[in-house]
Amino acid sequence: MNILYPRTDFLKNLFPEIDITNDEQVIHAIKASLTHGQFSPIVELEKDFVSITLPKELLTEDPKEFHKATNLCAQGRFQEARPIFVALIEKHPGISEYYRNLAQTYEEDGNHEKAIDLLIDALKWDPKNHWALILMGNIYARYYEDTDTALTYYDQVVDADPTNYIAFNNIGGAFLQAGKPDLAKIYLDKAYQANTHYPNTTYALVLVAEMENDFTTAFNYSLECIKDSVDKKHPVYQNALKQALTAAQKISDSGSGKEELVDFIKQLEEMTGKEIRIEKDDSIPTAATVQIAENHNKDYHLVKFKPSVGVDHLILHELVHILYYHQARAIQENQLFIVEGAAERKFSAGYAKETRKLISNGIPEQQISGFMEQLFHGIMRQVFNAPVDLFIEDYIFKNFESLKSQQFLSLYKLNSEALQAVSDPKAMELVPGKIISFSKIYNVLGARHFDELFGMSFEAKYTISPSEKVLVDKFWEEFKEYREDREPGEEYELIQHWGEDLGLADYFSLQPEETYRKPTQKSPEDLLKSIEEDPFQVKDISDDEEQEMAKFQKKHAGNDLNMAVAFYMIGALENLTVKTEAEVKEIAFEIAMLGRSGISPDKKGYRVNKLPGTSFSGYRLLAYYYVSWAIAIPEMLTQLQLPFDQEYELAKTLANH
Repeated sequence: MNILYPRTDFLKNLFPEIDITNDEQVIHAIKASLTHGQFSPIVELEKDFVSITLPKELLTEDPKEFHKATNLCAQGRFQEARPIFVALIEKHPGISEYYRNLAQTYEEDGNHEKAIDLLIDALKWDPKNHWALILMGNIYARYYEDTDTALTYYDQVVDADPTNYIAFNNIGGAFLQAGKPDLAKIYLDKAYQANTHYPNTTYALVLVAEMENDFTTAFNYSLECIKDSVDKKHPVYQNALKQALTAAQKISDSGSGKEELVDFIKQLEEMTGKEIRIEKDDSIPTAATVQIAENHNKDYHLVKFKPSVGVDHLILHELVHILYYHQARAIQENQLFIVEGAAERKFSAGYAKETRKLISNGIPEQQISGFMEQLFHGIMRQVFNAPVDLFIEDYIFKNFESLKSQQFLSLYKLNSEALQAVSDPKAMELVPGKIISFSKIYNVLGARHFDELFGMSFEAKYTISPSEKVLVDKFWEEFKEYREDREPGEEYELIQHWGEDLGLADYFSLQPEETYRKPTQKSPEDLLKSIEEDPFQVKDISDDEEQEMAKFQKKHAGNDLNMAVAFYMIGALENLTVKTEAEVKEIAFEIAMLGRSGISPDKKGYRVNKLPGTSFSGYRLLAYYYVSWAIAIPEMLTQLQLPFDQEYELAKTLANH
C-alpha cells in the first residue's frame, strides 16, 4: 500500500516536531512513526509530496472484533468499546479506522486532547481518512474555535473527494454549530452541488438562510428538504416543516407578493369588464368565497374572506374562480351549479334514521333541522369546489411564485382542518357515516394534491376503507387526464362524474348558463295558452318538486288559493324558522330590494345572497318575500301588499308552525 503526504501545513500538523523542508528529518520522523517490529516503511521524497510504501503485514485487519466494538459505540457504551480498539491497534497498527474510532470514544467523553493525538495517528496511516479529517476539524472548530487549523483538515477532504456530499455536509454542520454561518455556507453549498437531494444539507441551508434573515431562501430550501425526506417521521423532516411554516409566515407578514396579486386583479377587471371588490366577512361559512357578478345581480365581482393565515392566497384562489368562470363563459361552456330546495328536503329525508337517533339522544328537532341544513350545504360545497380547487391550486402553484409561501401556509391550515373535520370523535358520533365518507374522499383528494405539490404527507394521516381508496384513486386518475391540457369548463365534467359516483348527483344539477339565463320570448297567444295550461307557473321546476307539487295540489284541490305560493311557503317556513330573527330580517330586506324592480312570477333564476346555493322562481321568491317579513317584520307586512294571507295560514298549518 502506498501513502502520499502533501508537503504542506497538513504534514506539519502530523509531525509538528520536524522541519518539513528538511528531507532527513522528514524521512526519520515518518520511519519512526510507522515502523512496527521488523516491518518498516519505504519513504521516498518528491518536491510536493512524500511517498510511503507499507508492507502488507502492517495492513491486516480483524473485522469481527472491530464490528463488536463499533456496535458498542452505537449503543453509547464507549468505555466497553475502548479496550477492544486498543487491542486491535496493538495487533494491527496499520489500520487507520481503529485509531479514528478509538479517538471518537474520547471525543464523546470530552477528552479532546487525547482524541486529537489518536486522530493524528489515524491520519499518519491514512491521510485521506475522511472521517478522521472531519472529526479533527470538528474538534478545532467547535471546541477550540481554531478555524484556521480546522480548515487545514477540512480542505484535505475537499481535495481528496469533491463529490463527498456527506463529508461536506458534516463540515458545514460543524461550522454552523460553531456559530460561523459564512464558513458553513461554503461547505454546505459544496455538499448541495454534489447532491441536491440530501435533506440534511437542505435543512442546514435553511438554518443558514434564517440566520441571514433571507426567509424566501429558507422557505425554498425547507420545501426541498420536505420533498426529499423519505421518512416523514424523521426529525429532519419534522424540523424542516416547522421552519417552512415559520418562514412562510414571515414572508406573509412582510406583504411579499401583493404586487402580483394586485396586477392579477387588474387583469381580471379588464378581462371581465367588471370591478372586483375585496371584503372581510366573519360570517361566511368557508375561509373565503366569491360572488360572481352575473350570478348575484351585481355589476361587480365580490370576494369575501375571513381573517386567517395566508389571506392573500385565499383571495387569489377566489380570483381564479372568476378567471375560470370567465374563460368558460367566453366560449359558452359555463355551467351553473343549481341546488333546489326540494333537494335539501330529499337529503334530510334520506337520513331520517340518523335524525331519529339524534332526537332520542335529546337533541331538539329544531337544532337537528339546522344541523342537517349545514351538512347538506357543506357537502354540496365540496361537490362543486373539490374538483375545481385541484385545478385552481395547480394554476396558482405554476403562475404565482411570489405567493407560493402563502399558498403553502394556507393549504396546510385548510388540510389540517379538513383532516380534523372527518376525524373528530364528536363529528363521527353525530354526522351520518355516509356523509363522513363522502367528505373524507374529497378531503383525501385535496390532501394528495397538497402532498404532490409540496412533498407533504397529509394523505397518510387519513384512515380510509378499501372502497374509499378505490374512489379516491379513480377520481385522481380522472383529474390527471384533464390536468395538463384542461380546456375551459372541463372541470364541470369532474363535478358531475364524481357526484354521480358518490350518489350525490340527485341533489344538484349543472345547467348551461346560456340557456338558463336566456329569457323566454312568448307571443301573446303562447302566453295565454301557457297560463291556461299552467295557471300557477310551476313548470320547469325539478322533478322532485313537480311530484311534490302534484301531490300537494291534489290534496288541497278546491281551495281558492295560489297553490304554488302556498307550496313554496312551507319550504320557506322550514328554512327560515331555524334562523335567528336578525338573519331572517337581512333576508327580508334583500328580497325587498329585489322587489323594487318587480318580481315576475314567470321568471326563474333569482338569487338571494343570504340564501346561497339556491335558485328561485318568481313564485318561490314571492313566498320567501312574504314569509320572511311575516317572521321578522310582521308589523309592516301589510305594506308589501302581497295577497297571500290565506296561503300563509295554510302553509303554517301544514308545516306545523
